[in-house]
Amino acid sequence: MKKDFIITKIDSVLLFRKQKNSEQYPSTLKLNELIFDFSGEYTVYFGDTVLKVLPNTIRFLPCGTVSKYEIERSKLGECIDVFFSSDKPISDVAFTVNAGNNEYVGSLFKKLFSAWNNKNDGYYFKCMSLLYEIFSSIQGNNYLPTKQYLKILPAIDEIERSFLNTRLTNEYLASICGISESCLKRLFKKKFGLSVKKYVIQKKINYACELLMVHRYSINQIADMCNFSDVYYFSKQFKLQIGISPTEYIKKYKNQHD
Repeated sequence: MKKDFIITKIDSVLLFRKQKNSEQYPSTLKLNELIFDFSGEYTVYFGDTVLKVLPNTIRFLPCGTVSKYEIERSKLGECIDVFFSSDKPISDVAFTVNAGNNEYVGSLFKKLFSAWNNKNDGYYFKCMSLLYEIFSSIQGNNYLPTKQYLKILPAIDEIERSFLNTRLTNEYLASICGISESCLKRLFKKKFGLSVKKYVIQKKINYACELLMVHRYSINQIADMCNFSDVYYFSKQFKLQIGISPTEYIKKYKNQHD
């Protein structure tokens, strides 16, 4: 992927919930596409390139004409797709980047989707800023050497299992890693660009988004299920992470599927 391109226009930001196991698409793309797959398992045939897509995968498709564009899905899923143009080709080929347990990039896509659909004053500049931030993350600004990553891996795994648990303090997480709290905080910040506390909150908010989508629970219930102290603090953190309130998020999501 080239590093000196300029994003000239964002055309649209869409949320898709795929309902078909296989689809064929037009072989000519007028715009670049940057996609975050939150769930599902796909095989994408794009020209001569075959992409394996798993949950938490970033997928880039360059504009232009290819011999074929087909997707076979072994598991259906949901994604956010950003259609945009640039002043020069970003990559000659399609590619994927696996975000793994790092939900930071996924949250950026959700913020971008919310800002685009909410269309508050200055939304377009906000969307451009978020898209550049996504590319910045893709290019490895949060790279952590394997030796250092392994030091905090027990904490990452514990958060993945128990992020709704209130006992996930820096002291506890550092102890299961066998390192000091200062070392934990420094490596976490270097890896994710976030403090441990903000990383845990981000996971809670992403989980809250999933609960809001099923329209089964009230906002108060979801705040309690995600272990926030009260619904007001939950709503404040949700808006900081996603860009809109939980109520607005429900409306935007519903409008996308009506």
